[in-house]
Amino acid sequence: MKKTYFLFLAAAFLFSCQTEIDVKIPEYYNKIVVEGYIENGEYPMVSIYKSIPYFSKMTLDYLVNSVLIRDAKVFVTSNGKTQELFMNMLPNPQAPLFFAYTGCEFKGELNNTYTLRIEWDGKVFTSETSILNCFDIDSVYFAPRFGQTKIDTAANLRIRMTDNGEVNNYYQFKVKIHCKDFQDRLWVNTIPAAFDNSPFKGLTFNYEIMRGSPSTVFMPEMDEQERRRFSRRNYRIGDTVYMKYAHLDEPAYRFWQSAGGELSFGRNPFMSPEPIISNIKCSTGEKCLGVWCGAAKKEVMLILDSTYVQNESR
Repeated sequence: MKKTYFLFLAAAFLFSCQTEIDVKIPEYYNKIVVEGYIENGEYPMVSIYKSIPYFSKMTLDYLVNSVLIRDAKVFVTSNGKTQELFMNMLPNPQAPLFFAYTGCEFKGELNNTYTLRIEWDGKVFTSETSILNCFDIDSVYFAPRFGQTKIDTAANLRIRMTDNGEVNNYYQFKVKIHCKDFQDRLWVNTIPAAFDNSPFKGLTFNYEIMRGSPSTVFMPEMDEQERRRFSRRNYRIGDTVYMKYAHLDEPAYRFWQSAGGELSFGRNPFMSPEPIISNIKCSTGEKCLGVWCGAAKKEVMLILDSTYVQNESR
């Protein structure tokens, strides 16, 4: 619907005639949006938001104070043990909007299944996810940008890995950049946000780790130069780059694959006309938004310093 609106707006400038257009916006009704994660070696973290009407004015203050749900009951269960997650009154730098429900009783473990239960507004929302085995990459390194033979002032990030062809695998990569100009607080999705092994099952392959756009929620207070730095796709001399790579289960992959187009450009996937495949279920049978995502992850760190400038293409 949002894209249709902009098409009509463009047409108004292209044609001199004036025609009344009646755009009917779908009736708004309140939903919740769930963004939950559990990774090996980490406590579970769940953010819960109210959905908002089309064309709402979104600012960080408005989202934190009016959209973030703080009065839900949240539980995570695994191997017969249940922990209740609570919202800390202090800002959590790992949470998308600084506040989230977190646990402190057990962390995620490989080869385990985790059930999420949320009670809010007289409804019960449930989901299940698994943390599978981690996978290894053969190498990760900076490479010249496309069309160049050596690194000058910026570079691409590239991995080489061998897929286990015995099963269907679902991969996800995220990055953070720390440099003198800015530091990513949150992990930034890469393009695509997730992918499967169907094109290269059982093969060794190279893959470019292309940084997507961070959330546009944080951009209104930036000047133009800060926005360009914040939104850049490649990596520059002086960057410390953190890369997280994870093995997902199929339901989590289906969400990221369906929402990835919007997320990779920093936009809200739930404003897209494309259907988003959520793994959250509601006790009333109504459609739910969001994801409960288990991830078997590993992390690496690389520094793009001046020594790379002299390197030829690898």
